[in-house]
Amino acid sequence: MNVVVTPSPRRKLPRALIVSEVMLFREGLRAGLARIGSLDVAAAAPEDAHAMIRRQATDIVILDGSRYCALAHAAALLDAWPHLKLVAFGICSHQDMLVGAEFGICAFVGENGEVADVNQAAMMALRGESYCSPRATAHLIDHIVALARTRVPPIEGRLTLREREVASMVGQGLSNKQIAQELRISPATVKNHVHNILEKSNLQSRSAIGGRLELGQMQAAG
Repeated sequence: MNVVVTPSPRRKLPRALIVSEVMLFREGLRAGLARIGSLDVAAAAPEDAHAMIRRQATDIVILDGSRYCALAHAAALLDAWPHLKLVAFGICSHQDMLVGAEFGICAFVGENGEVADVNQAAMMALRGESYCSPRATAHLIDHIVALARTRVPPIEGRLTLREREVASMVGQGLSNKQIAQELRISPATVKNHVHNILEKSNLQSRSAIGGRLELGQMQAAG
């Protein structure tokens, strides 16, 4: 008895497009990724990328991040295809990663990365995950911490709508008596509101309220 074996349908691979101005880079990376076999890989110069994506739906674009115009390419691609995943290779510094992240790049491979690293970054990006080396991650965290230290500390609490009104009037230079007349409440009540504002805002003096308001730190309770 002859047994007929039906071949299982071939799994459709995610479509990837490598974009670089340097043909040696894009073709070498394309060949390396094709050998790994996780992606259906094509390659293109930047000026041809949009036409290729229009011709065949693409899941992820792998950008040459070593080129100065890579961020412009990223912005243009996401403007046309907002759900496209972007990976950058050849990244030289954590500053480049920070800027790239702002432009929508979700995975980064350093200038010393290998083809396997690019493949891993692409697969993680397709799963909705971010990718960068442990050292790069440490640099990014250090940078974020440094930025946080330069910012005005957030208020310890939230102002009520009435406290927001009083704070605005204090910022305009009105006295407690004038605020009481405007809001038709007693000066003692205004004094209590000012005390609460200072406490919630972690401020030491009445004169500091106006400056904090200008920084947009005081928020009305929702």
